[in-house]
Amino acid sequence: MEHDRETVPLPLGELFAEGPLPAHHHGCFGCGPSNPASPRIVFERRGDTVRGTFTMDERHQGAPGVAHGGIVAAALDEASGSILMPLRQPAVTVKLDVNFRSPARLGRELVVTSQLSARKGRKLFIDSVLTDGETVIATGYAIFVEVPQQHFVDLGATPGELFTIGG
Repeated sequence: MEHDRETVPLPLGELFAEGPLPAHHHGCFGCGPSNPASPRIVFERRGDTVRGTFTMDERHQGAPGVAHGGIVAAALDEASGSILMPLRQPAVTVKLDVNFRSPARLGRELVVTSQLSARKGRKLFIDSVLTDGETVIATGYAIFVEVPQQHFVDLGATPGELFTIGG
């Protein structure tokens, strides 16, 4: 995985097997099949990394023919959050640094990958990269903080709705 710094992924454990991961929930902006604005990123676990594929269309457009920077950042955040599934760890994004490198063209299959690079107390440090073939579109460095499952229920989730992260 190409990054601004060298990292080695930390183990994700055995709570979620290799292969396809379910959507975070049906209405999720990044991967939800019921959200009409979603680019419907489809994630899978590959060892200690998570990989997602998707194609953006006119709903995601910024300048003509290219994706808005916000959806690029959202894809990196979504991939970072997908690391939580194999860990079965509820957490929230507290920081996301994005480095944009190339325009993300609409109508192309893009790949977003993420890996857990460090943990310190309740903090999880996650690196991500968005590519179009061999071209790096953007890289991300996220910090997530573990929260209790009740955090999401207090904000409106139905108990058990977020089973993919233990919530």
